[in-house]
Amino acid sequence: MSFAHRLRRALRTPLGLAALAAAGVLVLVVVLGPPLFAEAAGRVDTAAVDGGGAGHLFGTDNLGRDVAARTIVATRLTLGLTLLATAIGVTGGLLLGLAPTVLGRRAGRLVTAAVGVLVAFPGLLFVLFLATIFGAGTTGAVLAVGLSVVPPGARLVQNLAAGVAGSDYVAAARILGVGRFELVMRHVLPNIAEPAVLFTAQTMAGILVAFSGLSFLGLGVQSPSYDWGSLLNEQLDRIYVTPVSALAPGAAIVLAGLAFSLV
Repeated sequence: MSFAHRLRRALRTPLGLAALAAAGVLVLVVVLGPPLFAEAAGRVDTAAVDGGGAGHLFGTDNLGRDVAARTIVATRLTLGLTLLATAIGVTGGLLLGLAPTVLGRRAGRLVTAAVGVLVAFPGLLFVLFLATIFGAGTTGAVLAVGLSVVPPGARLVQNLAAGVAGSDYVAAARILGVGRFELVMRHVLPNIAEPAVLFTAQTMAGILVAFSGLSFLGLGVQSPSYDWGSLLNEQLDRIYVTPVSALAPGAAIVLAGLAFSLV
């Protein structure tokens, strides 16, 4: 059964439709959010600082700016950086995972051993370790989160590629003199594409949470830019004054993470 056929079948289920609807909403918010709500996100309303009010469903920050509008505007940056970190992690994992198939036996074993050592590190500690090395800021956070995904991605690709490499048709191709690189492109990649795509979708949810966590800790996006994690950090001091103000960025992280997980 082809991947396209399975995708069509999945979209006929309630879960598939929910995932498609959630993805559609996120795309609309990314495209239309900043131009429609940028002015409201930057407008200061000092009279509403102490409460939500009728004009501020989720309250305001300590400067009187609407939290809901700022959350909508932050969607583009948050998801954009999530996609960038995912691309770094998945690409690195794919290259490192396919390396043992392309390289010689000794080099392949060395790469496999290195990946095994990196996978042994707890994911959260690995992210914080990399964030400390690269420093606080958007670039450092993207690199830290993206590179932290490389070891588990490489381990998955290594296992999948090893299974394909041991098949009869790959052995026949080797006998016919097909080179290693051509073998990977023609036989290995097409047969591991589906689980790799599923891994990418599931990884995006974890990357979103990890990146938001770094911003919440002050290691990610820096002012004047803001993403959902930094917005949640800004509302931490006001959570006892207007608890609802922390709901918008927190709910956005949860709902977007669920949308990625549904895929």
